[in-house]
Amino acid sequence: PGEIDIHNIGQTDPGTLLKYEYMIVGVPTWNTGQMQDDWEAFLPKLAELDLTGKKVAMFGLGDQNGYGYNFLDALGMLADAFMDRGAVMWGMWTTKSYQFEESKATVEDHFLGLGIDQDGQKDLTSSRIKDWLEEVVDQFGI
Repeated sequence: PGEIDIHNIGQTDPGTLLKYEYMIVGVPTWNTGQMQDDWEAFLPKLAELDLTGKKVAMFGLGDQNGYGYNFLDALGMLADAFMDRGAVMWGMWTTKSYQFEESKATVEDHFLGLGIDQDGQKDLTSSRIKDWLEEVVDQFGI
């Protein structure tokens, strides 16, 4: 129902985030639970923003089979950083049908956003994205 802007976080001025009431943010988890380099560099700038009341839905990419002890950790770290600045998280996603040992991205039996595993569950990605986006659009009321 409206215009969608796409930004590469490595090339985005932090103040740009303040323009938006609703945001969908994605982050991969690298290596053993690490944040992707562009996001890692952006975090100190994010810490300077007041995101109070901003509605944020996140998705994360990870490998639950190869890195089950830190599956989607970057998603959890990024969600925490946004919430620390006053943002409200939307689009939580059930942990059912995933098999992992630990994750910084979980609250009870939900991820803080959509979990995507292109290595171990590629066949579920399209339907998960579709279902999650429908849920997020409904939650955002747009």
